Amino acid sequence: MEKGGFYELEYREHGLGIAITAIFLAGEMAGTGVLSLPHALKDTSFYGLMLITLFTVNTMYVGSRLGLCWVMMEERYEKFRGQVRDPYPSIGEVAIGKIGRHVSSICIACTLYGGGCVIIVLISEMLRDLFIQLGKTTETNLCLSLCVWMVIVVAILIPITWLGTPNDFWPIAVGALVTTVVACTIICVMVIIEDAKCAVSEPSFPTPEDPMGFFKAFGTIMFAFSGASTFPTIQADMRDRTKFPISTTVALSILFILYISMAACGYFILGDQATPNIIDSLCEGPMKVTVQITILLHLFSALPILINAPNQYFENILSIPKNFNIKRCLWRTFSFSCLLFIAETIPNFGSILDLVGASTVTMLTFVFPPLFYMRLCDMSKENPKWIPRDIKIYERIYCYFLITLGVVGGGLATYNAMKNIISDFKVAPCYISTDSCTPHIDTSNDTTIFLF
Repeated sequence: MEKGGFYELEYREHGLGIAITAIFLAGEMAGTGVLSLPHALKDTSFYGLMLITLFTVNTMYVGSRLGLCWVMMEERYEKFRGQVRDPYPSIGEVAIGKIGRHVSSICIACTLYGGGCVIIVLISEMLRDLFIQLGKTTETNLCLSLCVWMVIVVAILIPITWLGTPNDFWPIAVGALVTTVVACTIICVMVIIEDAKCAVSEPSFPTPEDPMGFFKAFGTIMFAFSGASTFPTIQADMRDRTKFPISTTVALSILFILYISMAACGYFILGDQATPNIIDSLCEGPMKVTVQITILLHLFSALPILINAPNQYFENILSIPKNFNIKRCLWRTFSFSCLLFIAETIPNFGSILDLVGASTVTMLTFVFPPLFYMRLCDMSKENPKWIPRDIKIYERIYCYFLITLGVVGGGLATYNAMKNIISDFKVAPCYISTDSCTPHIDTSNDTTIFLF
């Protein structure tokens, strides 16, 4: 076994099993994106459900292909048979060279760190709302600004981010998935029972007419699958990495049930009254508070998993040892503090979510996996000692379809998101605002933004 050097490997006697890996994948992916699915259908109607189904099937396939990519690398190169901190960029480098490593690394960092910023804001907003409600009940002043809440949230989460790899905090993944399932179930039940009685007007179900609305939904729905970029990192902690496609199939099946249920219940009952965050469409009361608490638990659980992959990548570049040490703690504290600064500087995350989902998520989920997979399979002919990997013509056509869908659909969706950002991004950093408690609602671009 080669040790040290560019990839820095280590032996592991124990690893994740198939079931825990599936829970990790589902818990890490089923995050903030599921809350926006009903609103995404506003621009697509019934076709949005078809889009969710298509994305689920495609993600299930590319997840299994990413797993096979890593299996091929282990078969061919001894240095990949231990633990690797940056598996996705390593796949890209072996498949198409240094450019594959650099581009995939940039996309992963933008996707996961960007998602981390969003989670910081969402946690802070929910805590602010809960404490305001608690203050009304107890007749006390418990109102803090969003900026203050973000500092508190980051201070709580930083010690959790010091944990090493997914294998070190698998119970967190279980909590992330359980809380999401509970929250989605309660939301669907509440929406069905309340039947939009808390809506400001009678719901309508307009036929989508604006083609660009479809591409906006493309980015929003795609963001719900943003966790696919962490697949190789989680696979690297498995005992038997050849079983990863099984875990992928199980995880995406769970997500499909959650996503379809949330999207259908939310849109076909609330219609155009479905808010960007479906929780805001629920009637006030104990059940809504329960949903907020369970989502908060999920966000607290999912964030350390979400940013673990880019953390490991940069620690590899900085030559930070893999064992628990002060350098890791300092680096992760610094990187998380940078996310806090970004979150407080750019409070308009609706368009940012669309941009990330349309661009980097699409590249990591639809474009790179089939491209790397085909290249690695074709490379099997270069060495007679390697196991032959032939791709059937229909599978190769499907891979090219995914790449085309990612480039064309993602490109148009990225253009739409950029246009919205340029035209609607007029929100000042939250720490400049003097209003400490009253939310300001910016209805431009159908995105709710809170300034404090």
